[in-house]
Amino acid sequence: MCSYLHRAPNGVYYFRMGIPADLRPFMAGKREIKRSLGLKDREAAKALIPDMTKTAHALLRQAERDRDTAAKPVAKPSHPKSAAALERERSRWEAEQEQSDHLADALFASDMEIERLGPIMDAVAAGIEPDAPVSDIVRAGKLAVEHERENAGALVASLQARYGKNDRASGGQIQAVECKPATVSGLYLDKDILDRWATERGVVPKGKDTHRAVAEWFYARTERKPVERITRQDVLAFKDKLLAEGQSPTNTNAKLSRLRTLISWAYQNDLTSSNVAAGISVKVADSGKGKRLPFALDELQAIFASPVYANGDRPRSGKGEAAYWLPLLGLFTGARLEEIGQLRVSDVQRREYPDQDGKMLAGWFLHITEATDDQGQANRIKNAASERLVPLHPEIERLGFIAYVETLKDQKGRVFPDLVPNVYGRLTAKWGEWFGPYMRTVCGVTDKRKVFHSFRHTFKDYSRRARMPEGIQRQIMGHAGKDVADDYGSGYDLHSLAEAMASYRVPGLAISSPIK
Repeated sequence: MCSYLHRAPNGVYYFRMGIPADLRPFMAGKREIKRSLGLKDREAAKALIPDMTKTAHALLRQAERDRDTAAKPVAKPSHPKSAAALERERSRWEAEQEQSDHLADALFASDMEIERLGPIMDAVAAGIEPDAPVSDIVRAGKLAVEHERENAGALVASLQARYGKNDRASGGQIQAVECKPATVSGLYLDKDILDRWATERGVVPKGKDTHRAVAEWFYARTERKPVERITRQDVLAFKDKLLAEGQSPTNTNAKLSRLRTLISWAYQNDLTSSNVAAGISVKVADSGKGKRLPFALDELQAIFASPVYANGDRPRSGKGEAAYWLPLLGLFTGARLEEIGQLRVSDVQRREYPDQDGKMLAGWFLHITEATDDQGQANRIKNAASERLVPLHPEIERLGFIAYVETLKDQKGRVFPDLVPNVYGRLTAKWGEWFGPYMRTVCGVTDKRKVFHSFRHTFKDYSRRARMPEGIQRQIMGHAGKDVADDYGSGYDLHSLAEAMASYRVPGLAISSPIK
């Protein structure tokens, strides 16, 4: 029996631990610590309980310290933090969120480029001259060479581990000592750790493949050894070799992040004695060159006055009504592209809620969730904080979004049925390949720091201008809290969210209703 594991009516498992009565005043008055595990598989959820238990006990110990401190006489009054200190904390937290989102964008952009250039890479490798722009052919050729180099390096590392060590005297050739695999013990990153981590966390095939590739990179550039024998010097050497090979700091950090994920999981599950990859990354100078930027008003005007909006154009690659609605929803919800693209009709919900005086009101909300539908198709979200209800902005209602949803033939299907998942299940991958060039060539937004994710930054900027409380901003956008206190309670009520969303404005922007 797993005493802290509880199943909610919707099938999602939760961690729940009671809080002793004497500690409740020091834990926001709560009676229990409750966390969604975001999983419907009992065995996978059970595997998370040990770590959650450690975290919960740490919170209880902190509450005990707070209780004991409160019982002691205070020598002098504590001083509240200055406005400057609070602003520094806010800026530091936003920088961390920016780095997280930027890294996710970089990984996604890299994956999209490889997917787009895949056919050209195949043609180049086969000696066929592809019908494509010269710039794409050159880039595809470089990627093909890099791919072969990775495979060769991983193969050499594997052979060295199995059949003998590198013989420097023979010019770096592999010396086959015996024609049978060497006896090894322990678990390896690219197989054992990867498989167990992916199974426990429910990682999609794309995520598993990218982490496997990094593990192979790591072994090809260091030494193939079980996870318990990997040292901090190995990870540092891997970082240095990546940079020496010409990898950008962003790409290097992306690979290090994936490596840290695997090693950290092994450490958390007592498969290695220390987390040797913790904190290792490349410090990126804040030059602003790679930073995602919000759209300026004239750029928003150009996008929403383009043929899709002014003339009712629906380019084939824009996937029908997705061409019209996805940018609008990005601007008026601050949601991530895949979160919007994977919406089901059932996720567009009419909800009733009381106002501060108890009067019942009703409004439309978007339910962003990773739930699986009747056909077994699962949505994907970034983290637990990403599951949320987002109020539908009055402007989106005015433009006819609800009417559009109600006209869909398959009321059990997707809101944007023309979006087709790629090989890794990402519904908006191909749509993103259309939107980037459309924005650059048709709308004239040429700054490469302006991408679909810029709608998220734009929403953040205009939310501040509307004086929307920061906690509500975070809840609407699906950002994790800044500290432990943000995890207490169930968040802001629907009335507070809807009221805040109604205050959101983009002054000077006029958008035409879709042409029928």
